[in-house]
Amino acid sequence: MDVLQPDLADRPTPDLDVGVASHRVSPMWSHTTPGSIEALQVVYKVAERCNINCTYCYYFNMGEDTALTRPANASHAVTESLARWVAQGCAELEIPCANITFHGGEPAMIGLKAFTAACRTLREIIEPVAHLSLSIQTNGTLLDEQWVAAFIEHDVAVGISIDGAKADNDRFRLDKRGRSTFGNTENAIVQLVAAHERGAPLPSTISVLHPGNDYRAIYRYLRSLGVREMRFLLPDRNVDDAEFVASGAAAFYGACLAEVFSEWLAEDDPAVQIRFFDQLLTHFSPSVDSAQLYRRPRKTNQIVIARSDGTVAIDDSFIPALDWYADTPVYATGTSTLQSFLGDPIFPEIEAIANGLPTACGDCRWRKMCRGGDLENRFSAKNGFDNPSVYCDAYKVMFQHVCDELVLNGYPRELVTAKFGHA
Repeated sequence: MDVLQPDLADRPTPDLDVGVASHRVSPMWSHTTPGSIEALQVVYKVAERCNINCTYCYYFNMGEDTALTRPANASHAVTESLARWVAQGCAELEIPCANITFHGGEPAMIGLKAFTAACRTLREIIEPVAHLSLSIQTNGTLLDEQWVAAFIEHDVAVGISIDGAKADNDRFRLDKRGRSTFGNTENAIVQLVAAHERGAPLPSTISVLHPGNDYRAIYRYLRSLGVREMRFLLPDRNVDDAEFVASGAAAFYGACLAEVFSEWLAEDDPAVQIRFFDQLLTHFSPSVDSAQLYRRPRKTNQIVIARSDGTVAIDDSFIPALDWYADTPVYATGTSTLQSFLGDPIFPEIEAIANGLPTACGDCRWRKMCRGGDLENRFSAKNGFDNPSVYCDAYKVMFQHVCDELVLNGYPRELVTAKFGHA
């Protein structure tokens, strides 16, 4: 399952998205210092099961099966405990904004009654302390007009996972009997877009890349549905995937991203947002030093995973680094605070990894823009996170394509050279 990351102060993390890794912070920065975090994002695994079986799913198909030992759905008592934990943490750490993302598994499996009760409780407890935004990341197959009405009533942003039109989506996103899920997913998007005039949120989409798909066509298809915010993700894998590394296939994923970029650039509609490209283009501003983008006094978005049994853990997008992730700490909301959780040594460890480059990246012309890629894609059992990303070639293809496209559209070639060196 994928994460919808709402528009808080900013949305990079150590990260579920392709491209830029987490913001670099000053050596004096600390998770537990009041005022050091702008926004807290809690990814609430409110349902720990799913009604479909995406073969690339990091949550169920990468060897980390502890979700199956936890309750299928979070109880309302767990939601209340989480709400108090978040409110206390935001007060103690002076965090002004919080987002709760209903996630899973498939979060709609908790049912509409439980969902609406959770929305009310979260707002009642957290909003007196911090600005609260609610969101849900769903496969869309269970949504209907009643769900749309609930999203309007409780002001819930909606992200829908869809890989493209039917043939693209059916490549991996089938139900547990091998049947297509496309029709219901597409219908959920259509319903939300149609209800936008009544206050429904325009849905954003998340699509996992595959070189067999035509991404110019996929971009146009999503736009034809009325989607204005899209994300395109690299499949989860690490450096120990020797067959993938040897195949040279990473470059083809870069070509997929290049197709999306070209189509997005050609449309030239500022209302259409693809966060990776928006972040990427900040590096091309003549006044911006790419290295400075990572040196900020506050962390813009701190992710916490909340689970159906009342425990909290670090960002589970690290599951592809399972040899490391399996030993990371778990806390209970009933016996800990956000401050004590963020004080665990695992957090400065993650910051140190994110703030450094793999040794082999030292001379790469794209290093200031890429920062080594997403951390989980850098992991190997032998070297930990000190490896080039398994998608290194994808980034190189993508970055070069962006430079070439911008130069064709009038961006000074000499500025590309000044920023990133010679090809």
